[in-house]
Amino acid sequence: MISDKQKKEAVEACLREGFEPWRSKVRGKGSAVLEAGRRLKLNRNALTDWCRAQAALASDGKKNFLPNWKLYIAPVPANDNTPVGRRELHDSAYWRTRAHSMEKELAAIEKLLEEVGGIRSLDVPKPEWLLKHGTGKRNRSVLSMLFTDLHMGEVIDPDEIMGLNAFNPAIAERRAQRFFQAACEIGPRWAADTKVEGMLLNLGGDLISGDIHEELRITNGLTSHEQVRAVVSILIAGIKLLLKVYRRIHVTSVPGNHARTTFKPTAKLYSKLSYDTLIAQMVADAFAGDARVTFQITPANDAIIPVLGYTAFLTHGDKMGTGGGQGFAGPLLPIVRGTKKVEAQQARAQRRPDIIMHGHYHHSANPGPVFSNGAFPGYSEYGNGLRASLELPQQWLFLIHETWGVRERAEIKLETPAIPARPASSMPKEMAA
Repeated sequence: MISDKQKKEAVEACLREGFEPWRSKVRGKGSAVLEAGRRLKLNRNALTDWCRAQAALASDGKKNFLPNWKLYIAPVPANDNTPVGRRELHDSAYWRTRAHSMEKELAAIEKLLEEVGGIRSLDVPKPEWLLKHGTGKRNRSVLSMLFTDLHMGEVIDPDEIMGLNAFNPAIAERRAQRFFQAACEIGPRWAADTKVEGMLLNLGGDLISGDIHEELRITNGLTSHEQVRAVVSILIAGIKLLLKVYRRIHVTSVPGNHARTTFKPTAKLYSKLSYDTLIAQMVADAFAGDARVTFQITPANDAIIPVLGYTAFLTHGDKMGTGGGQGFAGPLLPIVRGTKKVEAQQARAQRRPDIIMHGHYHHSANPGPVFSNGAFPGYSEYGNGLRASLELPQQWLFLIHETWGVRERAEIKLETPAIPARPASSMPKEMAA
């Protein structure tokens, strides 16, 4: 039995030999369909009926074996100097074919003359990607929260900075709750056209104020142990809120400098001697029976997180190999230098990061692939002493897309911007007016 593929090949072979396409009005060597049927030893109308069936399948968008009629090669007409036989003189099909060929040749010559004369430019073929339609596949995405520098327990007295800011444990809890609520509200809107795999919660250190300085031990509103309990409670509540929106949560933790349990920073056991690590472990214990929440608590200062084919790098920022701020540029120059050192170090280890996340500087910035985080306390007595620029308390929220990488990003403002109240003065009314 002759297959559909063999029938198609037979018809297309006849087309290349100059036999006319099916339903063609040109008369020359004859029909390619009839000639193919004769060669395959089929009934006269068998291949014609087969062509009708394949055309119907093609019009319905179904799989078919309809021959490619564009393969037809018209016979080369005789030149003007070639003598025309008696038969051709009275063959109208011959003259129609010859006229058509002459028109095509004349058009090609005219186009060539215009191009040589500079009248019009050469045709530029359309890129293939412009002609392709979307596949309809929903790409995957992951939301990412950079949660650093909560400084639970710290107290910022507004009177000491002329009413520019205030901070205490109650405000810290309120701002953390606002960050989690923003992630639940904004994230799904960003990822509406993707398949959301879950939320990446990056705990980047300095979750407590600690007592590493004498002034902190005096002014903190909570002891270090009370600070730890308060942060654990906030994170457990926040993760439970996220689970109402996201099906999976992956928590990554690195230590910061404020949460150390030693008087001076150490090189060894830095993570194991940190309250930040203890907080992450206590939160992990709270979700030990919940497979939806996973934890990556590193014994190192840094963490490497694979996300949808990208490599994310999380560090607190105090060990990037650079110091504090620099002149009018503030901390931005040390941030750029430090993250370049991180990139170089990791590149030598064959694991150059696509995304770098850190805190520590209390300065929100996004130079290149870097997310430098703000801080929950906001403007403080320390920043005021440096005459640092005022920055609202804020944290980074961004979406990592399977195809586009970091696609959406926002600095989540943890307080509604407002003009600070005019500081009180003891100046006599008559003198101040």
